[in-house]
Amino acid sequence: MSGEASRLDLFGTDEQVAERQTLTAGPLSVILEGGNLHTISFAGVEVVRAINYLARDVSWGTYKAGLTNLTISEDKAAFEVAYDGLCAGAQGRFSYRMKIMGDASGVLTLEAEGVALADFPTNRTGFVVLHPSEAAGGRLTIRHSDGRIEETVFPEAISPDQPAFDISALTHEPAPGLICTVAMEGDAFEMEDQRNWTDASFKTYVRPLSKPRPYVIAKGAKDIQRVTVSIEAKTLASRPAIAEKATLTLGPIGRMPSMALFLDSDNLASARAGATLLGPAQDVIVRFDSARGHDAHVLRKAAGLAASIGARLAIEAILDAANPATEAKAVVDAIRSSEVEPSAVLVSPRREFKTRASSSVPPGERPISDLVDALRASGIRAAIGAGTPSLFTEFNRNPPTGDADFVFFGNAAIVHAADDLSVMETLSVYPPVIAATRRLCPGKPIWLGPCTIGMRHNPYGQAVAANPALARVSGAGNDPRHGALFGAAFAVGVAAQAASAEVDRLILASPTGVFGLVDDLDRKRPVQAVHAELSAAAGARRYEVVVDHPGIAAIAYGLGQDIRVLVANLTPDAVEISVPRGVQLLGVIDKNAQLAKSRRNQLLAPYRCAVFRSQSGPHR
Repeated sequence: MSGEASRLDLFGTDEQVAERQTLTAGPLSVILEGGNLHTISFAGVEVVRAINYLARDVSWGTYKAGLTNLTISEDKAAFEVAYDGLCAGAQGRFSYRMKIMGDASGVLTLEAEGVALADFPTNRTGFVVLHPSEAAGGRLTIRHSDGRIEETVFPEAISPDQPAFDISALTHEPAPGLICTVAMEGDAFEMEDQRNWTDASFKTYVRPLSKPRPYVIAKGAKDIQRVTVSIEAKTLASRPAIAEKATLTLGPIGRMPSMALFLDSDNLASARAGATLLGPAQDVIVRFDSARGHDAHVLRKAAGLAASIGARLAIEAILDAANPATEAKAVVDAIRSSEVEPSAVLVSPRREFKTRASSSVPPGERPISDLVDALRASGIRAAIGAGTPSLFTEFNRNPPTGDADFVFFGNAAIVHAADDLSVMETLSVYPPVIAATRRLCPGKPIWLGPCTIGMRHNPYGQAVAANPALARVSGAGNDPRHGALFGAAFAVGVAAQAASAEVDRLILASPTGVFGLVDDLDRKRPVQAVHAELSAAAGARRYEVVVDHPGIAAIAYGLGQDIRVLVANLTPDAVEISVPRGVQLLGVIDKNAQLAKSRRNQLLAPYRCAVFRSQSGPHR
């Protein structure tokens, strides 16, 4: 389905996609990308998701290392990679020599010898090992730096804090009869549950967070680290092959979520100017912060925008949480003065913009439950939600208390890694994220979002990472893929997970700006077509979709007399789509957010979205 798309149409940037090379030594295989390793597998079983060597600056920005003198040798029994790396910026310069060796016996070694060419301040420099998120609940053996052995498990529920400290080796069983040990040398390591940020991994990183940071690697000082992966296959069952084509089957199951747009007042003018291009939504959520000069005038304008697209206005109130009654009254006074009747008020303390320790409230501040109570006492008749404008991480560490009508939080896909594969892998973490939310706040409807690729703000540093070149940059706000075909496919992936988990509201975009449905030249982005399709189906009957291909996301729903199926290819390869008899292709979403006809009905091109229709009810 659909023809070849340019790199700019697919990703919103002309940046080259990083070259990926598969290296094998007998049953051992790795993918080499940018000097790091991904998808470390043995006999077709992924044992380690990735091993990266990286340097983070004092704001947790990741240096893009320049690689030179790369050599690769490979035969049937072994492979070896060597290169020189340089991390350089205004804060300092750090070089390293990397050597990677793998052999058919199941031993993989990475050795890095680094040296600071000038004083090098850093929050972290060294190896990071990622175990697949699918290991959750599985047995884990930890060897500590003093040789002590601890028997435990990878967390099943998403751990808000580090689940393991003082690590020198980790052993787990990625498949029955397959034992994988990862030994780390050079400093103490510890683990965090990266599912907090929707990364599909458990990350074991060098240098404990309890140590001072940033720290300085002095000019001329050496830093030597090593990671050794040892794999033992006692017995190994055959693995089921991945389907070459994606087969979809349908059956009724539930209801579709409503769709909302998020809005910053800074973008009100452009949003109102482009309102005719936005398409439908059920709610527009405007951020209201008196500290930024927001007043009744802002609410009136936002309400006008919402009305113009047939939506209700919801208000996200940011409060200091020092004097709940006074702060709630100020919000209510602004609402009454604006003569706006909000559909909901989402309340969040200002402290939520920055990360903090679990189960903590800063001195002099009140818990979020007091803000909810104060808003109710002030006469708010609308539903009141409690949550965070930040990521699920902060929600998980400090979940809202009290009697709110619903809860909310957002997610960003590039907090730690910005390559295409890692971004799409975050979609697999939405089910445990939503399950954790239901455990933390049982019975509460969930308003999920904004769920975007880029970060709306940075809870862990002064600002989001700069991205003037529109590249793939971790921690950036303006990720170019949002406005491209890739971004539309990602949005379908989020929507499929959110609908399956029965969230109440889903927020994927803003009207305009870097997260917008419409770009600065008043052109619809591909994600606009996805949002319009989902908004039209809000509250409709949702049909179960069974897909037997891991790279395909699909969501099915009733629309008029039809059953629609919105399908996305989340991979860089074309995938054949097999649908039940009576299901017809309506079109493929193109770069202009139009449903384009396709002459190749069964083949969905990389990162493309298609809409199918059935007029004769569900099929099995």
